[in-house]
Amino acid sequence: MDRERLKDVQTSDLTDDRLNEDFVVWLKTKGPTWLLIILVAVVAYLYVINWKQGQINYRNQAWVDLLESQTPAAFEDIAVSYPDVDSIAQQARLRAAGMYLQSAVLGRAIGSTEQDPIPLAEEDRTFNLDRAAALYREILELDSGELDTVVLSYTALNGLAAVSESNGDLEAAAQWYAQAADRAENHFPYLADRARLRGASCEHYDRLVEIPESLPETETLESLTPSLGEDRPGSIE
Repeated sequence: MDRERLKDVQTSDLTDDRLNEDFVVWLKTKGPTWLLIILVAVVAYLYVINWKQGQINYRNQAWVDLLESQTPAAFEDIAVSYPDVDSIAQQARLRAAGMYLQSAVLGRAIGSTEQDPIPLAEEDRTFNLDRAAALYREILELDSGELDTVVLSYTALNGLAAVSESNGDLEAAAQWYAQAADRAENHFPYLADRARLRGASCEHYDRLVEIPESLPETETLESLTPSLGEDRPGSIE
């Protein structure tokens, strides 16, 4: 009985020794290869995680920059820096073009306020209108014709119409409004109706409308009371 137990123990020891030797041989021959494969897999996994996080940070930064920008030049830089993030580039172009157009219409330099207005020189007004038109056209060049770009393209077409109105070309303005109506017709009929109404009103313009920079002061009773003079009736005694 003891001999059988001793024999079993010896057999077990031999088996364990053989397994250890086989493992050592495998580790020496194939171990480095598998270790390299595992290491490559871990590095690839970490790279993918970092890449995804970088994309998220890149996208978030694009929206932050869009919200924090205050000048047309800054918006144009954003359009160039983030051409592949959502609709950031198109929105940035729209905002830049809108600021150029507003400056030209109000006759105030970009950055000036109603309290501290800076008159806009004629050459600057021309530049602002040309730059606004160029940005609106860039937006239209990227129009996919699908639903996701309808509002952007509609706004750009209306912007080109406003530029034409500011330049006194009412016929061109009416054509741009007609194109805006056609672009919105299938998805937003009410926008199409607004564009057509605006285009139809262009035919009734006989001169450019000057937009005041501020509302006139409220008239008082004193300003309406005529003063006594030779040519004005006095009080009846």
